[in-house]
Amino acid sequence: MEITAKSKTPFIRLFSLLILLAAFTGCASTEWQPVTLKMGEISWPPPPNTKVRYLGEITEFEQTSKSLKTILIGKSQAGRILKPVAVTSGPGNRMAIADQDRKGVHFYDPASKTYKFLFIAGKEKIETPVGVAFDDAGNLYVTDSQLKKIIIYDSQATFLKSLDHAGELPLLRPSGITFNQFDSRIYVSDTLRHQILVFSRLGEFITRIGQRGESIGSLNFPTHISSDLYGKIYITDSMNFRTQILSPKTLKWQTFGRHGNGSGDFASPKGIGVDSNGYIYVAETLFDNIQIFTDAGTYMLPVGSQGTGPGQFWMPSGLFIDKSDKLFVCDTYNARVQIFQLSTGSSIDRKQTKGSTEI
Repeated sequence: MEITAKSKTPFIRLFSLLILLAAFTGCASTEWQPVTLKMGEISWPPPPNTKVRYLGEITEFEQTSKSLKTILIGKSQAGRILKPVAVTSGPGNRMAIADQDRKGVHFYDPASKTYKFLFIAGKEKIETPVGVAFDDAGNLYVTDSQLKKIIIYDSQATFLKSLDHAGELPLLRPSGITFNQFDSRIYVSDTLRHQILVFSRLGEFITRIGQRGESIGSLNFPTHISSDLYGKIYITDSMNFRTQILSPKTLKWQTFGRHGNGSGDFASPKGIGVDSNGYIYVAETLFDNIQIFTDAGTYMLPVGSQGTGPGQFWMPSGLFIDKSDKLFVCDTYNARVQIFQLSTGSSIDRKQTKGSTEI
């Protein structure tokens, strides 16, 4: 029997109807979750004096519920992580991961099990995301070094606005970014201006800190930045091969670190964070590990080594420590974020010791 164009019409209409239903219902009914892997019990140092314990890794975000769209087309591959360079967590355990190869930011809200891949900033596309931070209201801030902008989204990942100036001066290369809970301000490292820029949560410019140099309080291509509950700002002063710590309350600086390839030295320091006990964690990209220091700058131990297994790294970059002392590390060239639990069983002596300088 010959199938005429007229006999094909009902099938075409049915197929078109299914596609329309998928388009309208697929996104609303789809739930997501991070794909987490755990491979063995690993800790540093070994028990009973464990300080860092490996929990697992995130390689992608996947759809967990079926919709008509997923039945017809299959699961989306949108949640794959390719080159993570910065990670953060915020209110409600929201997570954001800057992915340079994908030219965007993975945004996940576990409360609603929603996932979004953010690649649009108003009327332009994200190009080179390098920093992410949430404020205490859940607003997300993204630095894009190529666009030379700070991009702001609300708690539902809806674009709000972009900032391209700090006062009268344009941003040159915004990199690291952190929300300081102590003064409710946003601190951004502008790497090419060799300064830290300070904004209100609404994006209003407040002040700039530092200038290029090697003395304490001066900066030389600062990159990553973080803050603690007491308001201190921790800066990776990359080309001075050191960490600098600023107390906005006292305007005093503290610094430690030196160029080298030994334990506690820096060759290419990147991500930085501090736990609830005051221990400082620095991602050392060329050593493929995380180095731990006391708050006085005394070197304690390394975490990890070169490799592709659990607790191993391939050029790690950004890191973040949440309120429950979970350490998230962007294992950049292994295309994953590794997660560790930090011990909170003991505090450290906060007196200044050898290896730290304060003015």
